[in-house]
Amino acid sequence: MELELRHLRVLCAIADAGSVGRAAADLGYSQPAVSTQLRRIEGHFGEPLFERGPAGVRPTPYGVEVVAQAR
Repeated sequence: MELELRHLRVLCAIADAGSVGRAAADLGYSQPAVSTQLRRIEGHFGEPLFERGPAGVRPTPYGVEVVAQAR
């Protein structure tokens, strides 16, 4: 998979929203579509970019670096 601008937008939206569902709504996508994109993006990088929890998601230390570069 080659990263495209749309992938970086998804990462930034998730980081800003703190939730995959809210990011999907902000982007006008479905939650499953954004979740799938996130899994593919994380597969590209080879490690998790976000920690999932009951209250949403937050970037891992590596995810913070990736999102900063995406911005």
